[in-house]
Order: sequence, then C-alpha cells, then structure tokens
Amino acid sequence: MALTACGSSHYIQRGADLYGEGRYVEADEVFERSEPRIARAALEQRAAYAAYRGATFVALGDLPHAQYWLSVASELERTNPGALRAEERAFLDAAWRAYAHRIPPEPPLSTSTALASSNQVPAPSVEASPPDAPVKQRALAPTAPQSIRQ
Repeated sequence: MALTACGSSHYIQRGADLYGEGRYVEADEVFERSEPRIARAALEQRAAYAAYRGATFVALGDLPHAQYWLSVASELERTNPGALRAEERAFLDAAWRAYAHRIPPEPPLSTSTALASSNQVPAPSVEASPPDAPVKQRALAPTAPQSIRQ
C-alpha cells in the first residue's frame, strides 16, 4: 500500500508542477495516466488529485470535466474535513473562482415580445378545415389583384 501511495503522490506532484508551469496539456496527460492508481490511493491524495485535475480542465476550457473533478475534491473535503491541506484548499477555492469566470453568462430573461428580424419570413397562416371538407386548389402562379387585371 505504501508503494501505491508513494507512486500516486509522485504523479500528483508531477502534474501539479506542470500545472504550475502553465503546461496544462502535459499536466492533463500525467493526470490521465495516473488516474487508475488514484482509485487505490489515500483519501488525501485523491482529494489533491481531484483539485489539480479539475483546475487543469478549467485551464484547458473543458468546463464539464472541470466541474466534475472540482466537485469530487470539494465533496471529499466536505465529508472528510482536512483531506486537503490548507494550501490545497486555497488552491481548490481559486480553481472554483476561475471556473466561475469561465462559465458563459446566461442571457437575461426578457419580458417583452421578441420582434422578428428582417431576415425572418413569417410562416403562412393555415386555416383549419373540417376533415370532410373539399380541398381548395391554390394557383401555383401569383394572380394579379382585380384592379390590375382590368
């Protein structure tokens, strides 16, 4: 077990170092390769891994994965206070703030009626006819108004 924990810790630190250097793609690769080892690691290592993995995804712009991993780290810390060291907790908080800044703002809800733009063509109105009514034939070519035909 000590060998597994030590090996996991090495990958976490390597990924964290790459993250700190701004080498996010490489950090992501290290974290991805070490993920199978993390499942067997100590709680503290899993929490740190999740925080750095989530922050890496934030930096790469992969917000769904970022949210997942930051949530894992937060949940591990919430259910096991102290799972993250103070500096890791501060890092996780900063990662959540960075995540929040990357989320596109939602469009404001409008209470006014939307106006059609000039490039939108209104759909023709359809009059409902009883099912047994005869079908009216429409001319394929437009007909001139009565005043023009005279």
